[in-house]
Amino acid sequence: MPFTPFHLGPALFIGVAFEKRVNLFSILLGSIIIDIRAAYCLFAGCWPLHGLLHNFLRAALIAAIITWLLFSQRARLQKVTDRLRIRQTYSFASLFLGSLAGTWSHVLLDSLLYTDIRPLWPLTANPLHGMLGTGTVYLICMLLFLPAAAICSTRYWKRG
Repeated sequence: MPFTPFHLGPALFIGVAFEKRVNLFSILLGSIIIDIRAAYCLFAGCWPLHGLLHNFLRAALIAAIITWLLFSQRARLQKVTDRLRIRQTYSFASLFLGSLAGTWSHVLLDSLLYTDIRPLWPLTANPLHGMLGTGTVYLICMLLFLPAAAICSTRYWKRG
């Protein structure tokens, strides 16, 4: 799902379901940053499209980098979430948990859909490919986004 909003559905759902334990910024960022190379390849025509970041090991490293970046900016980010009426903690643990959940959910979803994903790298097989159909994965992503967006909206207006 290169550069699509579908990854945000599961990430947002996890973020609102575990609002006090998982940092929302980190999970949303983690869920889309994995596609940075795929977006480049989409426009540049390189192959494989998904490449090096679409595996659990490297996704964990990306999560650590996201955690470090967001932790270093936690005071500024807290002002943004306060303004958006989102109750968040910017502890190292909540940032890492969110980043890891975001990056790993991305790898998991793409592993179900694409043959060029190697989620268990350095193993070359993708045992997850084809476990669910494309339409089913997209439907799950959309169905998770809808209640998450409703919960976010409700919380925003209640906290006003």
